[in-house]
Amino acid sequence: MKRFLKTSLCLLLALLCAGLSAVAGATAYYSRRGDAAWYEQMLQDGVMNAGNNLRLKEVVRRAGEGESITVATIGGSITEGAGATTYAGCYASRFVREFARLYGADEGKNIQLVNAGVGGTGSPFGLMRYDRDVTARVTDEDGLADLVVIEFSVNDYQEPTRHRAFESLVKKVLEQPNRPAVILLFAVFKNGFNLQTDLRKIGDAYDLMMVSVKDAVYPHIGKEWTSEEFFSDEYHPTSLGHGVMADCLLAGVRTALAAEDSAEDISPDIKPVYGTEYTELRTVYGDSEGGDHTLVRGGFAQDDASSYKNLPVGRVCGKNFAHTPADSDEPLVFKATFSKLLIAWRSVAGSTYGEAEVLVDGKSMKKLKGNSGSWGQSEVALVWDLRKSGEHTVEIRMTEGNEKKRFTVTAIGYAP
Repeated sequence: MKRFLKTSLCLLLALLCAGLSAVAGATAYYSRRGDAAWYEQMLQDGVMNAGNNLRLKEVVRRAGEGESITVATIGGSITEGAGATTYAGCYASRFVREFARLYGADEGKNIQLVNAGVGGTGSPFGLMRYDRDVTARVTDEDGLADLVVIEFSVNDYQEPTRHRAFESLVKKVLEQPNRPAVILLFAVFKNGFNLQTDLRKIGDAYDLMMVSVKDAVYPHIGKEWTSEEFFSDEYHPTSLGHGVMADCLLAGVRTALAAEDSAEDISPDIKPVYGTEYTELRTVYGDSEGGDHTLVRGGFAQDDASSYKNLPVGRVCGKNFAHTPADSDEPLVFKATFSKLLIAWRSVAGSTYGEAEVLVDGKSMKKLKGNSGSWGQSEVALVWDLRKSGEHTVEIRMTEGNEKKRFTVTAIGYAP
C-alpha cells in the first residue's frame, strides 16, 4: 500500500510539473514571481479586449507555414527600450522573440522585428514617420508589416490633434492591403498615469486587441513587486518590467488565438471616434523628392546631423531642414493643397537654438521654440486645421533677434 501511494504521489507530481511546464511553454514568463496561478491571472487581467481575431490567426497561419512575417512596434521611449538594461531586454524584442519561437517556422527565423519607438514623442509624430520608419524598413516581399503594436498611451497627453492622429494611424495600418493585425498597448507611468480610458474607445470601435499594463501590473506594485523593481524611473519600466509587458502581449495573443473565429473581418470604414482626417497624411523630409508640393529651402538649407536618434531606428526621419547662424534670413517656403498642416521641429536645451515663426498665406499661425529646454526630441505643432482643403503657401522664418540662432524643422506633414 505504501509503495502504491508513493508511486501515485510521484506520478501526480510528474503530471503537475508537466502541466506547469506546458503553461510556461505557452507563455514567456520573463518575470514571474511566486506560483504560476497568480501570474497567469495577472496577465489575463491585462487583456482588456482580445478583439477581432481573424487577422491575427491569418498572420500566425502564414508564420507557421514559413512565410516571411514582420512585427512592427511604434510608440515612445518605452517602445524604444528605455529602462531595459539591454535592447534585447526591451518588451518589443522579447515579445517578438517569443512570438517567433511559438508561432514561426525554422525556430522563428522567418519573423522579423521593426522597432520604431522614439522617446518623448506622441502619435502625431508617429503618424508622420510611419511610412519611413516602419514601412520602408520592412524586408518582406510585400513591403508591409503584418502585425503592428501601437504604444502611445503615456505620450499623447495634450497632443495637438486630440487623439485624431492616433485614430488616423490605426485606420492607416488597418487599411494596408495585406490586412495586418493591430494591437493597442497601454503602458503606464510609475504614478499610474496613462490615457487608456480615452484611447480604448478607439480600440472598442474597431474591435482591436488591447493590452493594458496598468490593469495587469499596477495592483501588484507594492505587493509582488516594489516600485523600484518594476520602474527604473518615473516613466520607464526596468528590464523586469519590460519582461512583464512582453508577457502581457503574449497573453493577449494566446487568448485571441484560443477564441472562436470572429464572424467577419474588421472594417476600417466605421464612424470615427475622434476623427480620421489625418489618415492620408503626407510627410516631407529634407531628402524628399517629387510629390504634389513645391518647396524652397531658403535659409533652412542645412541638415542637422545631430538630430534625435534612437537605438532600433537610428536617425529618425532622415534629413531635415536646418537653419544655422551662417545661413541667410530667407524663409523656407512650402506650397501645397491641404486642410491639415503639422510641423515637427527639434526642441533642445541651450541658447544656441532660437525661435521660428510659421505663417500660412502671410498670416502668422505659430511660434516654435527650439530652445524650450528639452533633450532633442521632435515636437509637433498643429498649424492648420480646417475641414475644407485649399491651396496654401507656408513660410517658416526665424523670428526677429533669432536670425543667428539655430533651428531644425524635422518634417512637414499635410493632409488633403
